[in-house]
Amino acid sequence: MKNIIKIILLTVLIGSSSCSKDYLDVSDELAGGLKSVDEVFENPGYTRGWYANVFTGIPDYSEMVRANWDGSGQTGLHNPWTGITDEINNSYGDNANYSISFYNPSNVKFHRWNSLYTLIRQANLFLEKAKVIPASGPSSDKIDQEEFDKMTVNVKFMRAFYHYLLLEQYGAIPIMDRSYSIQEDLDIPRSSVDEVVNFIDAELVKVIPLLPQLPATDDAFKALPTKGVALAVRGKLWIHAASPLLNGGFQEALSLTNKDGKKLFPETDASKWNKAMQSLKDMIDYANTGNYELYKEFTAGVLDPDKSVYGLFQQYNNEIIWASSITGYNGITGDRFERRSTPRSEPNGIGSTAVLQELVDDFYMKDGKPIKNTSFLNSSPLYSETGKGLYNGVQVSNMYVNREPRFYNTVFFAGRKWHISNKETYFHTGTPNDRTGQHTPNGYLLYKRYNRTVHFNNPGVRSKFRPSIIFRLGEFYLLYAEALNEVDPGNADVLKYVNLVRERAGLPKLEVLNPTIIGNKAAQRDAIRRESRIELATEGQRYFDVRRWMIAETPEAKQGGDFTGMNMAGDATTFYQRTKFQTRVFERKQYLYPVPYAEIQKSKNLVQNPGW
Repeated sequence: MKNIIKIILLTVLIGSSSCSKDYLDVSDELAGGLKSVDEVFENPGYTRGWYANVFTGIPDYSEMVRANWDGSGQTGLHNPWTGITDEINNSYGDNANYSISFYNPSNVKFHRWNSLYTLIRQANLFLEKAKVIPASGPSSDKIDQEEFDKMTVNVKFMRAFYHYLLLEQYGAIPIMDRSYSIQEDLDIPRSSVDEVVNFIDAELVKVIPLLPQLPATDDAFKALPTKGVALAVRGKLWIHAASPLLNGGFQEALSLTNKDGKKLFPETDASKWNKAMQSLKDMIDYANTGNYELYKEFTAGVLDPDKSVYGLFQQYNNEIIWASSITGYNGITGDRFERRSTPRSEPNGIGSTAVLQELVDDFYMKDGKPIKNTSFLNSSPLYSETGKGLYNGVQVSNMYVNREPRFYNTVFFAGRKWHISNKETYFHTGTPNDRTGQHTPNGYLLYKRYNRTVHFNNPGVRSKFRPSIIFRLGEFYLLYAEALNEVDPGNADVLKYVNLVRERAGLPKLEVLNPTIIGNKAAQRDAIRRESRIELATEGQRYFDVRRWMIAETPEAKQGGDFTGMNMAGDATTFYQRTKFQTRVFERKQYLYPVPYAEIQKSKNLVQNPGW
């Protein structure tokens, strides 16, 4: 066992970048006495250890809040994105003040570059050196052809997926489709966006028919890829390739070239929307043949939207396309999600993870209309910011009355009863949750994905497992509607798939509320983007969506400027006033991440992204 652990450590430590020879250096001590990497693949146990480590880059989007005092802070493979986009404020941890500072390539956080290129190299070495290992005796271990073939397909998928995650963050990147020896030139330049997209696409096309249809039955292995997972990645690949950021819309990137003059970002190509539409249709068609369905719960035979939007995140279900059993929820005794979302007036609560007012305002009312006029729907007559109304047996601000189920599943607001103690919770001056000490900075707490059986009372449920969802069908309904709208806005499926998501949340169809939206490309686009904003709130995609759409500077999706909440200095009367609590920074260079400064410094071929 000690040697296997050493081998796993070896696979972690042999790589530190894609462009440095350092990560190829392997000491005998790290190698556990092995003379070369080749010896790893002579042993079934070592081979499986190497193989298992290839999967350690699978993202954990449940990890939104983590301090760095213990040396295990957030990375770009967690979900810092929710805290640095227009969704939440953490008040704590690695991304607490991230958005209020100016950054340069040497101090920007949450990179994926080094960790993923390390894993890509491990994948390449596996694909080049792993083999069938016959048993040396009647009771000895072995890797037979069937096991070897499954491992190979999975590793090929992971290599493609890791290239996709790099593309999502940096745009044009170096393609690493093989390992490199110490004797070779490791200073690899960036490939163009089109080359990267086509490489990933070709790799996915190869593995899709070879992957299993169903995930593993054991929860610990459900993160292994399936055919549906690969179809999903391919759909997301092409929606990124078609969207403005990587398709001619980021003007500053159009002039970026490698040192040899090679152009890295393409001019606009509208035909990429056709490719995105078709790849997402492949995913939807696969789902609709009985592989996935929207999660729904019923009460007395009738759809229950409140239970549906809550239960979706509480266990593995048929809406989930891909999820990991490794999560950052951490329970009420940990110092992450549950505890940071529990009011300080409740046992062991800290109450510091706040939903931004800008997200609060974007949820619909229960009649399916927004609180303000939009390009596609008029405002709801149900909304009021004056006076109080009844919610769950108590009087709360009318701002929070008659809202849609996803609002109540996402936002914990002043006056609401806490689900365990049944106590009303307030945040204004003089209450246990006011602005002294660790607290919500703006009078809201994040409630989405919170498990409502978790509490600190004795006896109590201190922690409850939930899978960390990477992809789910609701997102792909909206992605397909988005791509189809760009290609064929008159197609009835555009609104069909948006409406399926809305109906699960108990909302009327868009065309029922506004018949003129049918076939209106601009209005449908705005409706799809708003639906994505609400449906996928805090799930790790908003940060990347507003960038690929190139709308991070617009009023409806601003990433910089003033952000608000309630008046934390107010009393019971003056608390319910929109009040600025934070000013954030967004510069156009932030549409793409910088290539890590250390990589630029030691390379003669790598060029930096625009503005950095």
